[in-house]
Amino acid sequence: MIRTRTLLFLCALACGAISPLAAQSADVAAVRTYADSHRREIVDEYLKLLSLPNVHGDAKALQANASLLSAMMKKRGVDTEIWPTSGGVPVVFGQKLVPGAKRTLLFYIHYDGQPVDAKRWAQPDPFVPVIRTDSIEAGGKVVTDLTNATYPDAWRIYARAAGDDRVPIEAILCALDALHSAPKENVKIILDGEEEGGGKGLSEVIQQYPDKLHSDLLIILDGPQHPSGRPTIYYGARGGASVNVTVYTAKQGMHSGNYGNWMPDANVRLAQLISSMVDVKGKVVIPGFYSDVLPFSAEARAMMDAVPDQSAQMQKDFGVGSLDGAASSLQEGLNMPSFSIHTMKGGEVGGVIAASATAEIAMRLVKDNEPRVMAQRVIDFIRAQGYFLVDKDPDVATLAAHPKIAKVTSRSLAATSGGAWRTDPKDPQAVFATNALKSAWGDGIVRIRTLGGSVPASPFIDAFRVPTIGISIANYDDNQHTDNENLRLGNLFEGMVTLASLMVQ
Repeated sequence: MIRTRTLLFLCALACGAISPLAAQSADVAAVRTYADSHRREIVDEYLKLLSLPNVHGDAKALQANASLLSAMMKKRGVDTEIWPTSGGVPVVFGQKLVPGAKRTLLFYIHYDGQPVDAKRWAQPDPFVPVIRTDSIEAGGKVVTDLTNATYPDAWRIYARAAGDDRVPIEAILCALDALHSAPKENVKIILDGEEEGGGKGLSEVIQQYPDKLHSDLLIILDGPQHPSGRPTIYYGARGGASVNVTVYTAKQGMHSGNYGNWMPDANVRLAQLISSMVDVKGKVVIPGFYSDVLPFSAEARAMMDAVPDQSAQMQKDFGVGSLDGAASSLQEGLNMPSFSIHTMKGGEVGGVIAASATAEIAMRLVKDNEPRVMAQRVIDFIRAQGYFLVDKDPDVATLAAHPKIAKVTSRSLAATSGGAWRTDPKDPQAVFATNALKSAWGDGIVRIRTLGGSVPASPFIDAFRVPTIGISIANYDDNQHTDNENLRLGNLFEGMVTLASLMVQ
């Protein structure tokens, strides 16, 4: 049975709506057919993978994941190795080298997932996958009998890491199945078990195995597709930096009845400080915050403007009543540094005035930003608001000596392999990847200048100076990092086609 998107593709091709470049090769057509006729086997294997707990930092569980992933790769005839790391979480590496190949492709995927709070999920156990006929928000019903299931595109699998980031693992291995494990390019796959939260393992294996990790093109398989559901390629991603600030007003909390209107409230002080950093329209007013990026070049602006704007639909899907005014569109915002407060903590039970309050200021930064400079701009702004800054908890004498006092620390995501990066879309290898996707999907692919989240391309780029692109396979509403994470099945099958197109040019 030909599925909807494949049928639309064939109709467009017949009508001349797709350029000759998009005429699918026999190899890509074979993958489409394979994906359609082997849905049960593909989903069954994926469910087994999703049933294995993979919470970041659980070395024992991640070692079990590595063993299963190694077996899955060897099943496809991939030469596979498990590389130990100092943190106890292995890196799994595999390769298929092809005589006469024009290039070597290195696919990066991570296999660890975020922690879970099972009480917040709509199922008893996030590691016992549940299949629904659609998303929960769309009223999808739990499928209890899979005896004659055809696994339509709209069905969803709910499980931790279903969207972030196990789906490209299944997609690339099943694409090799469909190609009878005979790609036309050299294919290397590295599976990282320390992406969520960072770790030393990736940097260690890059230093230990440079020859095996050398490639002509690094392909990061992570991040959600564009909300339109169209195949998505990106040429860069944001990094980041954080500044933690704690404001103090006394050595301890004090009774709010006895000392109200006399002792300043640390929660109020912190709220006032944070609100002074952003205006009512959402623009950050810290001096120099946008100066490294704006104004955009004409070329950058044209690429951002070419991305379909799905804001109205996303507002409806996510229940967003109004938008931040810092940028004119989502794409513009993704190419600017962003400012958010990830946590705010202060106060205690018992009717007391808070003596300290803490906020984690998080900045997502683009390639044009220097993380240390951006963090320093925030720190300088705090000082300019009259705060005396310290790097450890102040004693009573220090507290009494200054009207306003704050402890400030900063951190760059580059230290955990999350630095910002960007490849010129006109780079020959980036052009190759773009044309490969077009050969499978036509001119309707979505080309993103900068992905909003962080992905660990920087260690490879720093070590090998390798051109890098990213491909997103998971559905945009996959709830990654939060409750009820899910994968739309059609994205898995379509992902097989996308990845195969890169391996058969």
